[in-house]
Amino acid sequence: MAYFKYFNKINYDVRGVKNNVNFDVITNLLQRVRLKVNFIKNQVYFAQHQIIDGETPEYIAYKYYGDTELHWVVLYAQQATNPYYDWPLSYFVLKKFVDKKYGAVNINNTHHYEDADKYQVDSTASGATAITNFVHEETLNDAKRNLTLIRPEYVGDVVKELKELLK
Repeated sequence: MAYFKYFNKINYDVRGVKNNVNFDVITNLLQRVRLKVNFIKNQVYFAQHQIIDGETPEYIAYKYYGDTELHWVVLYAQQATNPYYDWPLSYFVLKKFVDKKYGAVNINNTHHYEDADKYQVDSTASGATAITNFVHEETLNDAKRNLTLIRPEYVGDVVKELKELLK
């Protein structure tokens, strides 16, 4: 099922011509719904997956559900709203992101200090270890690699609810 297949269509003047009587019918991408599936908070309905570098929501949807078009179910289970920043970046893209955010010359500058238990501490604390900007961003990125996926036998209920909410 293509995610936008069930969204409502609207008449829209895509040409921007004032007083145009020839509208194009387009999918209303601004339409939003919040799924209310009752089981969504019960862990028995979920499976765990560790994303490896390069895996996409489409790949995982195919691997677990046999259908790349169910990528939106993978993202929904993560409550992801931004598929670019709510999904782990590949190492190459992460490096470019950190370069842009901190400046290429600053990626190895100290972001903060941590103790042996990974708590942020002052630089003068006993055993404090410097965490660079890159390591900080890599840690945040790696935290996105643990997925909770809706088990395949329950995906039909999610799809059915989406269709009903979009009517």
